[in-house]
Amino acid sequence: MENVTRLQSQEKYWDIAGIVIGLMGCLAQLTQVVSEWQRSEPATMSLAFVIGYWLVFAFWLAYGLFFKRPAIIVTNSIALLLQSALLMAQL
Repeated sequence: MENVTRLQSQEKYWDIAGIVIGLMGCLAQLTQVVSEWQRSEPATMSLAFVIGYWLVFAFWLAYGLFFKRPAIIVTNSIALLLQSALLMAQL
């Protein structure tokens, strides 16, 4: 029983760390979104790159939902939203 409690406690810390690190990645992504939306010239990123990462974030969101992993759900939901904004900036 003690091992189960310890494992659950460790999982909780890993989930928190995953959310913090994932949000740092989203912050970096946000800077690119802002840059692309402020740009009056053509987009600096290829459409294939933007769509490719959109698919990656969508997959990891589905994975997180399937396995009920909060860190994956939270960070990939935000990343997918930001990537959608990048996609709109491309079009």
